[in-house]
Amino acid sequence: MSEQQDALEDLESSGVLATLAWASASAYRRTMEDYDPETGHDQGWVGSTAHKLFVDRLHRAFSTGKHSVDSPESASAGLDLVAAGLAPGEHRKMPLIAPGTVVWSDLNQSPGWRCGDWRFLLTSFVFGESNRIPWPQKSPTKQRVASQGKPAGWLDPHPTLWEDEAESVAATIQALREENAELNATTLIVAHSIERELNIRELYLGRSRLNRGGGDAWYWKHDLLAAEPGTPTSVPIPTSPDPRPGLSGIQDAPVRLRRQSSEGSGERRLTSGENDKQ
Repeated sequence: MSEQQDALEDLESSGVLATLAWASASAYRRTMEDYDPETGHDQGWVGSTAHKLFVDRLHRAFSTGKHSVDSPESASAGLDLVAAGLAPGEHRKMPLIAPGTVVWSDLNQSPGWRCGDWRFLLTSFVFGESNRIPWPQKSPTKQRVASQGKPAGWLDPHPTLWEDEAESVAATIQALREENAELNATTLIVAHSIERELNIRELYLGRSRLNRGGGDAWYWKHDLLAAEPGTPTSVPIPTSPDPRPGLSGIQDAPVRLRRQSSEGSGERRLTSGENDKQ
């Protein structure tokens, strides 16, 4: 079984894939409701706001950050705190994730969570350019993740002279391998974007690839909006997805937990969205 299949099966069964789709839809729905170019809002505002709200929604669903709880038992109270600020009925669509299933696991202040063998960080990108995300131009953190090495058994169909480039790259790979070994986890990327005029979103989960000198930005990626959870996308991956509704299609969860907010978890609270410093 490939790394992609392993990751998708694990994260689907734990509810993470559904939660990523719900959180992204909720974040962009609110962002686009508030978007007003007449007040000076631009693409930068959209990206920053959506990113902050994406983080916020994941904290709610995963019971992390300011929504952390002391134990699963304490999650039976405080649903009003989880639902506060969401659209009416939106919290009922939030997938049910038992507290502790997914834990906060940032990397150099870049928002991240861990579920079992997988850690995932968030990043935004230019709509339609997911296959060409220039990781060497991104933050040191994102470069570091893209440098963590090839998945087992992966063969590059288009090798470049940069593949085994420098000692500094090798050192970065080794550093992240050692960190992931301590976590017993592989770091993935959740990449999100929107086309403002058409209100069409993109959302991918995958293993980023340090594409020095150009080339594919991923070892593999999974379209969380188009493909059924657990089904790997075909290769090669299309550069641009077909138009599709971006803010609907999330099923209601049949059972809800009530959560109690906790400020004493010791986790870092985020006050800014993702940028190239993370």
